[in-house]
Amino acid sequence: MAPECPKQADPLFFYTSGRWLWNEDKQLQERFRYFLVPELQEAGRHAVGASRCLAITKIGEGNLNKAYRLEMDDGQIVVGKIPHPNAGPSFFTTASEVATMEYARSVLGLPVPKVLAWSASDNNPVGAEYIIMEEAKGTQLNRVWDDLPLKFRCDILRQVVDIESRLLSVSFQQIGSLYFKDSNVPGCMPAAPTAGSQKIVDQISSRFCLGPIARREFWENERAHMSQHQGPWTSASEYMVSVAQREMEWINLYGSSQLDSSLDVSKQFQFISSNQNSPDVHISALERYISAVPHLIPRDPTMTCPRFWHPDFHAGNIFIDEQNRISSIIDWPPLMLDYSVERRLFFPDNFKTLNEDEKNEIRYQVSQSILINSYETATAKINPVIHQKLHHPAGKTLKQLETFAGGSWDNCIFPLIECLLHVKR
Repeated sequence: MAPECPKQADPLFFYTSGRWLWNEDKQLQERFRYFLVPELQEAGRHAVGASRCLAITKIGEGNLNKAYRLEMDDGQIVVGKIPHPNAGPSFFTTASEVATMEYARSVLGLPVPKVLAWSASDNNPVGAEYIIMEEAKGTQLNRVWDDLPLKFRCDILRQVVDIESRLLSVSFQQIGSLYFKDSNVPGCMPAAPTAGSQKIVDQISSRFCLGPIARREFWENERAHMSQHQGPWTSASEYMVSVAQREMEWINLYGSSQLDSSLDVSKQFQFISSNQNSPDVHISALERYISAVPHLIPRDPTMTCPRFWHPDFHAGNIFIDEQNRISSIIDWPPLMLDYSVERRLFFPDNFKTLNEDEKNEIRYQVSQSILINSYETATAKINPVIHQKLHHPAGKTLKQLETFAGGSWDNCIFPLIECLLHVKR
C-alpha cells in the first residue's frame, strides 16, 4: 500500500504545480510518491561513476511523474525520474518507457537522452521504480518559442516533421508497447517489423519485443486482471473491438457493485442520468460500437499498420541548441501550433488603420497560419501517411469512439451515444 500523503509533505514527494477545486486530497494522493532520497542519489552517482552526489533538485513534474536533477561532485549531471501512483502499471510503464527511449535513440537515431540505469520494480534500495538518464541538452523550446523569428520557428517545425518521418519509417505486425527481450515481461511476442532497412529490422528483432499495452486505462481498477484485453493485438480492428469487449466484461462483472456514484466526489458537479448507472444501456452502446468498427477502419493497410509515435510532442518536451536545431526530446501533432485561430495568410488591406491591439491580433493570426501551413505542407510531402490519416473522414471519429467507449462507465455515456449517432447519420 502506498504511503499516505501528509499535509506537510517534503516538496520532493509532494505535487506542487497546481491545485484542484474538487477532491484535492485524492488528487494529491495519486501524485504523492515517497522514496529514499539518498538511495536515488546513490543510484545516480553509481550510474556515472562519480564519488558523491552533492545535490538533488526537483526540476519538473507532470500528471504522471516527477523529474529530479542530480548534481555530482565531478560536475556531471543526470536526471532521475519517479512515476506517480496514477501513472498506470508501474512495472510495464517503466520497462516500456526505457525500451522505447533506447529504440528511438539507438535504432532510429533520434536525439533522446540515454538511459543510464533503471528499475521497473520498487523492490530496490530507492523504494520506487526509477529511471536515471542523461540531462536533456539545450534550451526548452517553450521558453523561447514566442520570441523566435518566424523563419526559425518554421525551420524547427520542419525538423519536427523529419523526426516524425523517422518514427514512421518502421512499421510492425502488432499493436502494443515495446520492451527489451531480456526484461522477462509476460505476454510478449517477437517484435516483427514489416518495414524498415534490414539493419534496423535486425536490431529490433534481436533486442526488442512487443507486449501488453502500458496505457493506464487498460489497467484501472479490476481491469488490471484482464490480461486478455491488454494486447498485443494483430490489427487495428482487433484492438478497437478489444476496447469495447474489455468494458463489457468489466461492466458485467463489476458495474452493478459500483452503482453509487454519489460516493465519487468528481461526479457531484455533473449531471448523471439514470442511463449512466444502467449496465444494459452501456452494453447496448458498446455492441453498436463493435458493429460500427469494421465500416470505419480504413481498408488501405498503410493507414492501419502499427507505427510508433511520440504521445506528448509539445514544446515543453523539445530542446534546441544555439543554432536552433532540435537537440533533445523527452517524455516519450505538435502543440506549438494554435489551430484555434482564424486562418489568415495575408494582412488585410486596412491593416495600417487598425489600432495596435488589433494589429497584434492580426500578426498572431498570420504567423500561426503560416506555421500551420508550413507544417501541413511538409507533412504532406515527407509523411504522406500522416497527412492521409489527419484528413481521413473517419479518423477523428475512430479516435473519439475508442476514447468514449473506454470511459463510458467511469466518466459519462453521453459522448459515446452522441458519437454513435453521428456515425449512423
